[in-house]
Amino acid sequence: MSAVSLDAHRARNQAVRGAARIWRAGCDAMDRLSVPDAVEACYSPGGLDRAELAALIRADRADRAAHRAAA
Repeated sequence: MSAVSLDAHRARNQAVRGAARIWRAGCDAMDRLSVPDAVEACYSPGGLDRAELAALIRADRADRAAHRAAA
């Protein structure tokens, strides 16, 4: 691998890790919200209604909790 492509590879990996940290911070912030607050943060007119969003958020949180408990 040439020095240029190695530098590009390292820069890409660094950017991917940075994006993953930002994504994780956003997920953690959403998890700290109550379900009603998370629904309001995610709600978009014309999209899913608030009841559907609440059900999806609760199911997602329960699924991730189950995976953490199993690990």
